[in-house]
Amino acid sequence: MAGLKLFSFTQQLLELSLRVRGARHEVLSANIANADTPGYRARDLDFESIMRSAAETRESSATERKRPMDKFATAPSELRSAIYEVEFPDHRHGEERLDGNSVSLDRQMGMMTENALAYEANLTLLSRTLAALRYAISEGKR
Repeated sequence: MAGLKLFSFTQQLLELSLRVRGARHEVLSANIANADTPGYRARDLDFESIMRSAAETRESSATERKRPMDKFATAPSELRSAIYEVEFPDHRHGEERLDGNSVSLDRQMGMMTENALAYEANLTLLSRTLAALRYAISEGKR
C-alpha cells in the first residue's frame, strides 16, 4: 500500500488556501490599522500566484512526494515575498491624500470581506471532504 494517500491534492490545496487567506487577512488588517499613518502604503498578498506556484509544485515534484504547502510552511519568506504595494486607480490620477497614505478604508473593508467569504467557502469545502473521510472510516455509521 505504498501508493495510498490519506489526503488528496485538493485537500492539500484547500489547507494551503486557508493559510494564505489567513496571511492575507493579516496584511489587510495592517492596512486598516494604518489608515491614518502618514506615508503608509496599502499592501496586499498575491493569493493567485501562491496557489499557482503550489499547483505547479505538484507537477514538478511528483517523484519527490512533496505536499504543495511544504514550500510555504517551511519558508514564510515565500508568503512575505508575495506581498506587494497596492496601486489603486484613483491614486494614479492625482487623488492621493496629502499625507501620502494610500489606504482607502472602503476598499480595504471590501477586500477583507471578500477574503473572509472565500476563507469560509474554503473551510466549508475542507470540512465536507473530511466529513466524507470520517464517514468512510466509520464504515457508514454515524
